This record gives sequence, C-alpha cells and structure tokens, in this order.
Amino acid sequence: MKKHKHYDNMDALDIIHKISNIYTSTKKPKDYGTGEIYTHIEVHTLKDIADYPGITVTELARNQGKTKGAISQILKKLENCELIYREVDPSNDNRLFLYITEKGKILDKKHRANDSVGFGESMDKVREIYSDSEIDFALEVMETWLNIRRDIQDQRDERNKLLKKKNK
Repeated sequence: MKKHKHYDNMDALDIIHKISNIYTSTKKPKDYGTGEIYTHIEVHTLKDIADYPGITVTELARNQGKTKGAISQILKKLENCELIYREVDPSNDNRLFLYITEKGKILDKKHRANDSVGFGESMDKVREIYSDSEIDFALEVMETWLNIRRDIQDQRDERNKLLKKKNK
C-alpha cells in the first residue's frame, strides 16, 4: 500500500511552482522538426490556437496566465512566421479571432509528437507507480485548481479596475 502524505498550502504551492519552473525554464529555442527555431512558449501558444480556432487575444492571455501585451508579442512572431492569421470580428472591429495556418498545423503536429515523447518518458515512470485512474484524478484536481485560480485572478483584476476608476 502506498504511503500518503498530507500537503499543506505551502507544500502544494511549492510543488506547483517547481513543476511550472521545469517546463517554463526550457526557454532555449529548438527545432521541432521543421527546420525553424521556436520557443516552448511560442509552440504552446500555437497549440492553444489550434485547439481553440477563433480564440481571442484576451482568451489566450487568460489561458496562459500572461498579459495581453505579452501574448501580442508572441502572436506577432507567429504571424510573421506565417503560422497564424487573424480575422476581424464582423460585429466588433476591435476584436480579432486567431487561426492556425497550414504551416502552423505542420509545426503543431511536430511539436505535439516531440512533447509526447519527451513528456512520455516521465509519465511512463509515473505510470509504474500509479494507476491510470489515480493519474486521471490527480490531473482532474490540478485542472480544477487551475480553473479556480483563473476565476480568482479575474475577480482580483476586476476589483483592481474598479479601484483605479474610483481613485481617478
């Protein structure tokens, strides 16, 4: 029988922070098999656009926990590399929908294959210890936590906007 540990808030935060750092610290651009070099953040932004055709900059920023300005910089590179394109919302000229190009689809497919192998190495070892249902449950908890965290951040952002308005 597996020994279970109790994780307090700081333990949980520390684990999440360390996992996040492992994946985001790989800032070294790489060739995913297309002959061009892209960063981890760029290919995951491309993946989000592929997964959610017509996503907006605001939605991307929320999904990735980044500012719209930071996302816009990434999108500019993806667009210059002809990986994505934008379409203006016919009902609102200020809103743009994002889509992946054929070239973008090739990179996205190669990126997913690459990450599947790389991430698969660690997941294979985790699967030697835990059942699929235990892993699915852990991921479900993390996904729930992520959604709650996004909602809390949205509420904080809204409160901050109201405070700024009030103080003007």
